[in-house]
Amino acid sequence: MDTQANEWAEETHTPAAGPTEEQVWASRAAIERATGVLMERYGLDAEQAKETLVQASRRATVPMARLAEDVLASDREGEPSSIRQALETASTESASMPSALRKAVAFIEAEATRPIRLADIATAAGIGGRALQYDFVRHYHTTPMRYLRSVRLARAHRDLQTADSNRETVASIAARWGFSSPGRFAAQYRSVYGRAPRVTRSDRLWSDRTTADTVENE
Repeated sequence: MDTQANEWAEETHTPAAGPTEEQVWASRAAIERATGVLMERYGLDAEQAKETLVQASRRATVPMARLAEDVLASDREGEPSSIRQALETASTESASMPSALRKAVAFIEAEATRPIRLADIATAAGIGGRALQYDFVRHYHTTPMRYLRSVRLARAHRDLQTADSNRETVASIAARWGFSSPGRFAAQYRSVYGRAPRVTRSDRLWSDRTTADTVENE
């Protein structure tokens, strides 16, 4: 290719446009809805369902948002095979999980509303704090306290979606699940769910209002 052709190619080349804000939000919404579908189909908690999507996406080498859309478009029998493979792998890993770690997870799930320290979890598990840290990192790739935070965030997310709008506020829901600082809660919530907690609550209010208007107009 001569110099003139090179110059023409450079002038006419346009980089691929990135996703629009609407596309980003649509992808996040699809992932959130698919997480809920997997929770319902397999009795998973929010953290397990999202991890299943992550692992299935890696297995299938497809974007997580596309996999989420495939889950939403299919029933349990027709869903992507990588979902079942990820679930089977998680089941195998769970079976080999130390009993102390299972006790620690059960304690966190049952007592998430209480003020919990690492020492409390270690006592419930019957092992030392250092051994507990090692088991969590090995099997969950996180620390006990971060796991606790993820459980609390998932419970707060559920409450934001279902709470009585006349009685519950974002701050009251955050406080229930151990987040004393509304600002810090909002930042942590956004890092996981891609939106502010008030937006999730507003979506619920809008959905309720729209449903009520539809009923009145029928």
